[in-house]
Amino acid sequence: MTLTTAWLEALDDTNALDATISYSLYGRTLEADPADAAQVPFEEADPVREFPSYPHKRYFEGRFWVASTGEHVPFESFWERSFLASLDRTGRARSVSSQPMWIHWREPKRSHAPDYFVRQADGGALLVDVREKANIEPDDAAVFELTRRLAVALGWQYLVFDDLPGATQENLRFLTRYRDPRWLDGIDLSSLPAQGSMTLADFVGLLRGAVHSPQGAAYALIWLDHVRVNLDRPLSMTTVVRFGADR
Repeated sequence: MTLTTAWLEALDDTNALDATISYSLYGRTLEADPADAAQVPFEEADPVREFPSYPHKRYFEGRFWVASTGEHVPFESFWERSFLASLDRTGRARSVSSQPMWIHWREPKRSHAPDYFVRQADGGALLVDVREKANIEPDDAAVFELTRRLAVALGWQYLVFDDLPGATQENLRFLTRYRDPRWLDGIDLSSLPAQGSMTLADFVGLLRGAVHSPQGAAYALIWLDHVRVNLDRPLSMTTVVRFGADR
C-alpha cells in the first residue's frame, strides 16, 4: 500500500505497526503484515477465538440477525448485541464478521482480537471494539489506542462502542422486532409530514387506515429513521415524534 500521511502519523511515537495479524479464512490459518492487511477480506474471516464458557458466567451470548446484511452474527454480551442493532439500523453495513483477527504486537508484547470487522456499503472498513465505558481499564485503553493507530494506517475507521445513553439499549432491543419491511406495506413516505412533531399516539392515529398495524408501522418508521425520536428515554405513546428538518 502507499505510505500515506495517515500511515506516517500512525508511526509517530508508537510501534502500532510493529505487529503481525493472524486470521482464519476459508478454513486456512494465515498471517499478514500490516502493510498487506488492507487487502484481506476480513469480513469473510472465521472467528479467531471462541467465546469462553464457565460456571456462573454473567454475560449473555448468541447470534443476532443483521437484517441489512442477511447474516447471523455472534455476540457475547448485551453490549455487543446493542452494537449490532445500532449498526443494522444505519443500513450502512454490507457484511460483518466477529472476532476477525488477532493483532500481535512485538514491542511491547501485546495481543488483541477486536470484536468486529464491518465491510461498509461504500467498500470502506470499520474495526470495532465493544466495551462498556465503566469496564475499560487503563491497559484496555492502551490496546485500543494501538488498534486505532493501526486501523488509521490501513485506511480503516475504528470505533470503541462504549456508551449507550439512558434507555437506548432497551429501545433498540424492542425496535428490532419491527425491522421486517412488511410493516411498511401501504405506507407512502412522501405523505408523511414534511416537518413538525406530534406524540407517538397521534402518529399512530395518523397511520390508521393506511396499514394493517399502524402501531407496528410507526415503530418500523422509527427503526428506519424516517421519523426520529429520543431513544435515550423509554418509548411510550407520549414520546415526541419529529419529522423532516425538525428531526
